[in-house]
Formats: sequence, C-alpha cells, structure tokens
Amino acid sequence: MTKKIDLEKDSISSLFIKFAIPSIISMLVISLYTIIDGIFIARGVGSSAMAAVNIGYPVLTLGTSVSFMLGIGGATLIAFKKGDIKYQNKCFTHIIFLNLIIYLLIAILVFGFTNPLIYFLGGNDEILPLIRGYLYPCTTAAFFLMLSSSLNAVVRNDGNPRKAMTSTILGAICNIILDYIFIFKFNMGIEGGATATAISQIISALYLFTHFINSTFKIELNKKLDFHLISSIILIGFPSFMLEFSVGVISVLLNIEFMRIGGVFAAAAYSIVAYAFMFYRMLFLGLAQAGQPIISYNYGKQKLEKIKESFKVAHKLTFIISVISLISVFAFSESIISIFTEDPEMLAACTRGFILYSIAISFLGFNCINIAYLQAINQPLISVIISISRSFGFGFIAFMVFPDFLSLDGVWLNLPFADFATSLASVPFIKKFLVIKKYKLS
Repeated sequence: MTKKIDLEKDSISSLFIKFAIPSIISMLVISLYTIIDGIFIARGVGSSAMAAVNIGYPVLTLGTSVSFMLGIGGATLIAFKKGDIKYQNKCFTHIIFLNLIIYLLIAILVFGFTNPLIYFLGGNDEILPLIRGYLYPCTTAAFFLMLSSSLNAVVRNDGNPRKAMTSTILGAICNIILDYIFIFKFNMGIEGGATATAISQIISALYLFTHFINSTFKIELNKKLDFHLISSIILIGFPSFMLEFSVGVISVLLNIEFMRIGGVFAAAAYSIVAYAFMFYRMLFLGLAQAGQPIISYNYGKQKLEKIKESFKVAHKLTFIISVISLISVFAFSESIISIFTEDPEMLAACTRGFILYSIAISFLGFNCINIAYLQAINQPLISVIISISRSFGFGFIAFMVFPDFLSLDGVWLNLPFADFATSLASVPFIKKFLVIKKYKLS
C-alpha cells in the first residue's frame, strides 16, 4: 500500500510538492490523452468528427462537473473532521449515491431525447449521426467516469495523491492503445474512439476502488439521506462544479456562435483549439487541487499561518507556470495545432484562434487558485459568486457583445475577457480572507 502523507507533521512546502506533483501529473495526463484522443479522431475520422465530439462533449462535462462537485465537497467536509470515521462514511455514502442518481438522469436524457438534445447543443443534420455515435458509448460508461472524478478527490484527501494519479495514468494508457486499435485497425470510426474512452474509464475506476478495500471507508446502505449534509456537500463543491460545467456551457454557446458565423469549418477549428488549450487549463486545476487538502486540514485545525503560506506558494507557482505557458503558446502555436491537422486553411484559422483564446491564461490560473482557496476555508458562497461571475456574468456579456464587433475574433476572445474581468472582481474578496484573524468553523 502507498504510504499516506502526514498533513500534521510535514512542512507546507513539502506537502505542496507531495500533493502538487501527482495532482498536476494527473491533470496533464487527462489533457494529454484527451488531446491524443482528438488527434486519433481528427486524423482517423476527419474534422467533422472533431466538431461532433465537441458538440457532444458538454453532456459528459455535465456528469463530470457534478461528480467533481460531490467529490470536492465531500472530501473537504471529511478533511474538516479528520479522524471522525462515522462522519467520513456518511459523507462517502452520500457521494456514491448522489453520483448514481445524477448518472441515471443523464442517461435518460441522452438515450430518451437524443435528437432534441443534439439540436439544442448546436448540432445539425449533417453531423447528427457522428454525435450520436460518440454519445452513446461514452454515456454507457459515464457512471464510472463520474465515480473516478469524485473518488479521486477523496483518495487525494486521504493522503494518497499518487494512487489517484496512477488511476488516471492507467486510464490514459488504455485509452490511447484502444483508440489506435478501434479507429485505425478495426476502422470503427468515431464509435471506436468513444468505445475506447468508455472502456478506459471503467478500468480507471476499478483501479481506484482498490484504495477502499480494507480501509475505514464503508458504504452504509441502511442510512437515510441527510439533506443538511447534501446541501453542505453541494455548497462547498459548487464552485468546482461551475469551473467544470462552465466549460461545457461555454462550449455550447461558442459552438452555436461558431456554427452561425463560420459553419462546420469554424466549429471544427474551435474543437481543435479547445483540445490544445485543455493542456494548459489542467495545469492550473492540478495546482488548485494540490492546495485544497492542505488548506482544508489546516482550516479544521485553525492554523491560519499555514493556510496563508499554502495560498502564497500556490500563487507563486501559478504565476511562473502561466508565464511559461503564454510564451509557449506564442512561440509554438502553429506547431501545436499541426499535430491535429495539416490542412493549410484549418491550420491558419486554428493558430490565430489559439493565440486569441489563450491570451489571458495567467488570469485563468489566478481564478482557479482563488476559487479553490475559498472552498477550502469554507467560504463557498463567495467562491460561487466568483465562479458564476466568470461563466454567466462576464462570459455572457462577452458572448452578447464581442461577435457583433469583432466577428470570429470576438468569439475567440470570450473566455479571455471573462477570466480577466473575474480576476479583477475577486481581488477584494481574497484580500479580506487573507487578513482575517480567525476562521469560523461550521
């Protein structure tokens, strides 16, 4: 069994390294195998298939967003009362059960209302069969993906970030191998890519379940639902939901706008850029996840200086990584995009879009760390306000205004504007909680 990290005795810098490295690697592996998945689909099926995946993907994002919310919310509550086995198992049981309920609702939506759902997401008759071929296999296995997303947070908070990382790497390796076999050897097209993803999700989840064998974590089926606990899990985890779900919402809005202005070609270009940008987004999510267990534990112990030190370390690393990331986008954008396509027209459109889409990458990192910090010190309401402002406040303003003046460039600049504006708006809240002398425990 992997040795657990000692949150009480290890120094903040040591803890951050021990949590950050596995968390960042996990997030990068997710992004890399998603990118490779996109490369296989783009080169093995075509750019229309890429557009189909990008239109169908928000449905899966809904599931992972909810599971991420449940996992972060439940794991944070467990960290607040570290050592209380009865409370731990109560949270654990609710995380599993709520994931099951949400999965069943999504499955009913996908299999019972397929065509209306696809049209709502921005699809059309031209790529409807491709979207359906992608959604069905992925939705079948989505419960395992959702459990992995939730339980990763629980395993990480239980002092075992390496096991959470290993489950992600295992799923990634399986997905890449099966992508090659199903798409290029068996000629299964987009259905092959989706089937590869589904199988890899099941394998990853099954490996993660081994953490709970012979552990203190138990599912208590004889217990009634605790709606106060459910509300606490949702409230604390909701900002994480918004960060992930907003990706799906923004994707839907941008797909609709790209289809309106530039048709399938523009939507395909956006899908390629979204795949490439995922690598950078996952960097900051990994950093944010690394700080959450440390801050939550010290919040429960009322160790304010350690909380503030963790926050400062996270922001220093974020700034360094964001500068390096921005330089890499400007220097290697065409080379990165050429991995997905060799078509000159598509390459030119994606390269320009990639630069515009990534221009506020430093502010994205700033927002991820701030939201995670506020969650970890039990300030979910402020964290929710910041998250909603980013997605449905500033993002919606940009969506309504920018395309009319800047056409396609305005669509690309939607997310950068939202991140920039949100980072400015969040500064007063962060300053307030950095100078506070004592945190209120719930």
